[in-house]
Amino acid sequence: MKVYELPYESKAAFGYTHRVILDHNDLTDTDDAQTINLIPVVAGTVVKAAATNLTSVFDSSDATTITTTVKIGHNDTTADDDAFITSQELNPSGTEVFYKVNPSATPFVFTEGTAASPKYIQAAFACTTGDSLADHNTGELEVFLHIANVNAL
Repeated sequence: MKVYELPYESKAAFGYTHRVILDHNDLTDTDDAQTINLIPVVAGTVVKAAATNLTSVFDSSDATTITTTVKIGHNDTTADDDAFITSQELNPSGTEVFYKVNPSATPFVFTEGTAASPKYIQAAFACTTGDSLADHNTGELEVFLHIANVNAL
């Protein structure tokens, strides 16, 4: 996984502040579900917008894996695994969705989290029940986020 804070020009032009790149190598769990912490946040952090770009489909060496999904959410006080992006199909055996934007629930403000004990923006991956996420051998997803810490303004 790679996390980038976007340069000022990109922030102004596109409205997103961060870009996270996830690929099949990040899927290490040998079961059918895995949550990955993307960006640590503290109380007062606002997520104003989210979008995804599936740049390469997630496929598996296991032919029985016919679905691979991701949701983007958080683990704040009332955790919500799809607060920012609802379930998105990534597998070519399903009907892959290449682009997705945030649901109406965004913007969201974190009410907990400190520098010593942060909360996280998270990606929740799942695949066909009983299969292994670690068997994926292709796939890349970009996650774009607009994040602001109101305490720092």
